[in-house]
Amino acid sequence: METSSIILLAVSASISFALGRTIMHFRNKKKNAEKERLQKLAAQALKDAPPEAVSKNKSKRKRQMQNLQHGARDER
Repeated sequence: METSSIILLAVSASISFALGRTIMHFRNKKKNAEKERLQKLAAQALKDAPPEAVSKNKSKRKRQMQNLQHGARDER
């Protein structure tokens, strides 16, 4: 193989590698941004969800009332 062919091969391989890494970087960045947006959307949906109905079970109802009081206290 001639020296010019080897140099051309090395240059084309390095360009190909750099281009591939750049494409993967931006693809992962876009994917992570979409994942973060979906997580924020899911968290907002949970936050906006209506409170669950009062239970007929006495223990569970007591626990629900305590959670409501603690939630009200945290929001102050």
